Amino acid sequence: MLLKILKNYSRIHRKEIQKKMKKLQPVRGTRDVLEEEFKDFQAHLMIWNALTTHYGFNMVGTPILEDSEVFKKTLGVTSDIIKKETYTFKDRSNNEITLRPEGTAPIIRFFINNKLQKSLPQKFSYVGPMFRYDRPQKGRFRQFNQFGVEVIGEKDIAADIELIYFARDFVNKVGISDKFFKIYVNSLGDEVSRKKYTLEIQNFFQDHKRKLTSESLERLKKNPLRILDTKNNEEKKLLIKAPKLKDFLSTESSDIFEEFKEGCKQLNVPIVLNDNLVRGLDYYNNICYEFVSNDIGAQDSFLAGGRYDGLIKKMGGPDYPGCGLAVGVERLMMLSRTNNKIENFKKFTTPVSYVAIAVGKENKIKAIEIISKIREKITSSPKLSSVDFICRDNLSKGLRYASEKKAAFAIIIGQEEILNKEVTIKNLQKRTQKKVKSNNIAEIFNQIEE
Repeated sequence: MLLKILKNYSRIHRKEIQKKMKKLQPVRGTRDVLEEEFKDFQAHLMIWNALTTHYGFNMVGTPILEDSEVFKKTLGVTSDIIKKETYTFKDRSNNEITLRPEGTAPIIRFFINNKLQKSLPQKFSYVGPMFRYDRPQKGRFRQFNQFGVEVIGEKDIAADIELIYFARDFVNKVGISDKFFKIYVNSLGDEVSRKKYTLEIQNFFQDHKRKLTSESLERLKKNPLRILDTKNNEEKKLLIKAPKLKDFLSTESSDIFEEFKEGCKQLNVPIVLNDNLVRGLDYYNNICYEFVSNDIGAQDSFLAGGRYDGLIKKMGGPDYPGCGLAVGVERLMMLSRTNNKIENFKKFTTPVSYVAIAVGKENKIKAIEIISKIREKITSSPKLSSVDFICRDNLSKGLRYASEKKAAFAIIIGQEEILNKEVTIKNLQKRTQKKVKSNNIAEIFNQIEE
């Protein structure tokens, strides 16, 4: 009898200990990062910081806590993030606070609050943890890291083309070759396009209501476009027969998308059209894209972005256009560990600032090609250099921008330069300039380093 009592006591005691130990574990969906993985993260971060600097982005930071309205106004009250995934609570002053679930909305709030519209475009880079009450799975956590860039105040589609080129460049730089991922692109159209399409897709789903999940039936009432993002296999089959947004694009949206696709083609960015790509956030319009891989589990997207022209106005700021992208760092690291090792970056010294100016819209793609080669050369230099890119219809506007950015040099690529296969290097401090053959990258680099 005594032995039985002792056994029961021992069992109860063990359970109590286990219960106490469970409380000391990381919160579900979070994790400890061991030394080796942290070194891996630092290597990715070093490459990100170097490359964003090369492309002319300025690093900024925002709090992990924001007023909940920052996300309600931007992400959409029908979005899964707002409905299911935000960590939202009342503070001691009864203010509703949200742990940031993504980086774009805080950057826009930052831009408005700090009155940074005097010199446009503004190009921001950010790094930091995000939080979503998501179902933990391979490559997806409730606390995760994002790298992101935003371009605010640039209407020209050249900004989107350079962003997707930058994204592919970064992914390649961390050791992931093109064969390990696909770049899906789509056009979400403008407001006029989406109104026409929403009505059409709503009528289509009304005729197939019996095949929809309860979640999609709710989306049908509030935001039918979200059904396109379904993970249900039966609904995916239904989407094959559904109307396509591309057939409802306005002339302007269609032209924008064609220009984007042509730019990617000329720059050898391997895009794949995906009619059902809508992204999970309400603020996108026209261009959207995702980098996906089959090597990182069911959550196969590790980088995504697009254009959000109405977002700043929606948040109470001026009506400026914008575009950006974000990287899911943990999923990117999974992919880079699977496929390659990151080469060590050299240590860099004080930044030197260049602004590359494409004069005339017809020259912007060729300009990006030339600039990318200059950036590759600069990457191997002991100096950390920023090569910003701007497309303007005349040179004076481009030089004004370079002056506002306090650049040391301007790299000018206009019609005359293109015809003569040259670039013009202008020393903005000495007010001197020299023409150099565009295929001689070493000479270009030497000129701007002198």
